[in-house]
Formats: sequence, structure tokens, C-alpha cells
Amino acid sequence: MKVTNEAIDFMKAALAEEETKSVRICTEAGCCGPTIGLHIAAPEATDDVKDYDGLMFAVAKDAEAMAENVTLDVESTEDGVSLVLRGLQQTC
Repeated sequence: MKVTNEAIDFMKAALAEEETKSVRICTEAGCCGPTIGLHIAAPEATDDVKDYDGLMFAVAKDAEAMAENVTLDVESTEDGVSLVLRGLQQTC
């Protein structure tokens, strides 16, 4: 998984009040099969962990293949700024 500088800044601001300063990427059930989920959580022992400017991202083993060509980025809309997963294959 790739993470843009804008996404790192967004996540740092979002996690400023949190005790855990890490994001865990794992698979979760979607409407048509597994998809990627982002959670504020400590890494597990088998996760692939990377540090992005002081922010830890942990990718669960079962999500590695799905996250390989995905970029975590931010998107601005009239409703505000939110995180997006660019390149994520749709399951439906």
C-alpha cells in the first residue's frame, strides 16, 4: 500500500487525541466478498508494519495482496475532506 503525504497529514490530525497512533489495514466482509478496512488499532504480530513520518501503518497478512496496488489518499468534496482508497478493486 502506498500512502500520500496528504493522507499522512490527515491521519495525524485525526489521531491527535487518540492513544494509539497506528492504522491497521485488514480484510473485512463486503456486500460481494472481502474488501479492505482501515481501523485505528495496534499492529498484530504477523502484520507488515511501515512507519510513515511517525504514523504507523500495519497491513494484515490476509490483506497484503488486496492492498498491494492501493494508494491511501484524501479527497475534498463539498461535504469536506475524507480518506479514499485509490486503485481498490471493486467486489461487485
